[in-house]
Amino acid sequence: MVEKQLNRFVFALEIAVSAALVVVAGLLVITLAMQLLATISDGLMFGRDEFTLVISTALEVFIVIELFRIALAYMNHRNVIPTVLEAALVAVARKFVVFEPKEDYLQTALGLAALLLAIAVSWWLLKRADVLNTDEL
Repeated sequence: MVEKQLNRFVFALEIAVSAALVVVAGLLVITLAMQLLATISDGLMFGRDEFTLVISTALEVFIVIELFRIALAYMNHRNVIPTVLEAALVAVARKFVVFEPKEDYLQTALGLAALLLAIAVSWWLLKRADVLNTDEL
C-alpha cells in the first residue's frame, strides 16, 4: 500500500519536473526570440557580445531539451546513460562556443578539455562494455 502511494508520488514528481523543463525551454525560446528581435531592430549590428549571447541562449535551449529527454527516458524506464552523456556533451560544447578569455583562461580551457575528454572516454568505455543502447540515440 505504501509502496503504491510512493510510486504515485514519484510519478507525479517526474511529471512536475518534466513540465517545469518544458516551461524553462519555452522561456528560453522567448528570450532567444527577443534577443534576435533586438539585434534586428539595431540594424543587424551583430557584434561579438550579441553573438555570444544569442548562441549561448540557443545552446541553453538544447541543454534543457536534453534534460527533458533524460526525464522522459527515466519515466519510460529506458537507459538514460546515452541521453545524460549527450546532455553533458552539449553543456561542455556550449562552454567552448561561448568561451570568454579571462585572466585564468588557460586553466579554464584545460578544465573544459579535460571534461570533454572524460565524457568521450566514458562514452567509449560504456559503448565497449555494451552499456549504451545506440538505438535510443
